[in-house]
Amino acid sequence: MTEIYPGLFQIQLCNGISRSTIINIFLIPGKDSCRSLMIDTGYRTKENKKIMDELLIRHRIRYDDLDIFLTHKHHDHTGLANFYADRGARIFMNPEEDRHLYDCLYYNNNPQAMEEQVHVLSTVGITEEKTPVLWKRFMELNRQIQQETKESMFNELKNYRYIPIRDGMKFSYGDYHLNAIHLKGHTYGQMGLIDKEHHLVFPADQLIDGIVPIVGTAYPDEHLLDYYFRSLENFKALYKGYMIHPAHKRAYRCDGTVPENILDKYTKKLDKIRQIVQSQNQPMTIREVAFLAYGAEDEFGWKDIMQTKMIISKTFSCLEYLYDKKEISRTWTGETLYWGKI
Repeated sequence: MTEIYPGLFQIQLCNGISRSTIINIFLIPGKDSCRSLMIDTGYRTKENKKIMDELLIRHRIRYDDLDIFLTHKHHDHTGLANFYADRGARIFMNPEEDRHLYDCLYYNNNPQAMEEQVHVLSTVGITEEKTPVLWKRFMELNRQIQQETKESMFNELKNYRYIPIRDGMKFSYGDYHLNAIHLKGHTYGQMGLIDKEHHLVFPADQLIDGIVPIVGTAYPDEHLLDYYFRSLENFKALYKGYMIHPAHKRAYRCDGTVPENILDKYTKKLDKIRQIVQSQNQPMTIREVAFLAYGAEDEFGWKDIMQTKMIISKTFSCLEYLYDKKEISRTWTGETLYWGKI
């Protein structure tokens, strides 16, 4: 744990498998027995529970005096939320994160979510009939997750109750006065925090130096990539000179370079996907475009099925953006979307 500012600490946690999966958790202990704030909780592992409990004890923070701001509902950010909620902590999250039963980048053991996954896979062109091998790989991943132990990072034992976050909501702890900001892009309901007095921003996974964040779409007409681009422009215009503290990798001072680099990478990927779609005589599924755009290892995708999921969802976002800009066409055939030139 590092005290990065007076009374504001950063803790680095990993998933217990690889040190490359480090996430930054932020903690502001309350003064004089006031409430304390934790931004995200890290992965659900015994090791992370032990680390965080020791820190709470060190700072004399009781569970029922702890507020937890969940930026978005991915396993590295919410893994210990159930644990803390059961012991009296207050959880805050944007309810838009729960708008769908299934999320392409989030897993739980809810049978309804697995049923919804079938519809999402059909939308992107993955079905038991047309792509049996790839379909089997997805179903095998489901079985592995359902068989995980209670301590698994993927095992959501129940839905925790939370207080809905709204844009502009105020959070005051110690010497820090923060406002919630909606950062739609990486997910539909992702939220961040900003302290205008100290010029600090906690943008979760929206803006990371050296990483192009995933804008993962699983449902049509949500315009996530367009929202994401607007958010990057806002960072350049509104937060120049602020210290950015992302959930992954290092902090940095905002000078417009990081959002500009991310925009450049996405622009190049959009150009490639546009060229692929417009060069084909027949409309293509999202899966087919993704495999060409990212160079699938074989007809079944990538060796890592999670990588296959992420790449297909990123391609979905790009196709939706190009369709919104009227640069390509989109049609439904049954439950599957097809994309072609206009």
